[in-house]
Amino acid sequence: MDDDISDGPPPERSARVRPRHRSTLPAVTRHKPVDPRFSDLYGTVDQKQFESHYKFLREQQEEEETRRRHRMRCLKCIVRRGELEASGANLEEYDLSENEREVFGEDHLDELLAMKLRPLPDLQMELQGLQRESQRHVSRMKGRQVQSSRDNLKKEIIKREAVAVKEGKKQRPFIPKRAQFKREILADTFERLERKGGKRAVDKYVERKSRR
Repeated sequence: MDDDISDGPPPERSARVRPRHRSTLPAVTRHKPVDPRFSDLYGTVDQKQFESHYKFLREQQEEEETRRRHRMRCLKCIVRRGELEASGANLEEYDLSENEREVFGEDHLDELLAMKLRPLPDLQMELQGLQRESQRHVSRMKGRQVQSSRDNLKKEIIKREAVAVKEGKKQRPFIPKRAQFKREILADTFERLERKGGKRAVDKYVERKSRR
């Protein structure tokens, strides 16, 4: 009886159920790589040293922005011509040729002729894309300037406290907390805006911040 069972066909299994298989090999734990550029284990970033070593990147970005702005001026000239032509305006009333030559320059007249052959929607789309890239560049530049001014203000506060301790005015330096730093930064921002644009600039800044 047992021989008949052992010699019979194997038990039926569903093709949709994955068979269980236990490997005899030990599990291997993989070491997760750590990028030293983004890990706190390798110290903090020295922003001043970074800016010094990678100064050429900022210079390249400025050169790209200069070329981008020149391209935008050229596109605006051709887009204006296309919009006037589409509206049926008399181009003889507008001295566009002289203005276009002045914007493009004598070295880019071939580029001027090539742009005139392109469809107006393509030129408008390229102009909008360049304007967005230019706005992002300006935002990044302003962000770096704001962060740099904040870092300088923090260093000035700490230095001022150290001088007070050295002169005997204080027994120990008072390192302001984050809220105190924010108040100092805000006061410095108001003072800088008032020097630049008066009370109106300060009110405009406060109004813009209150909308967020």
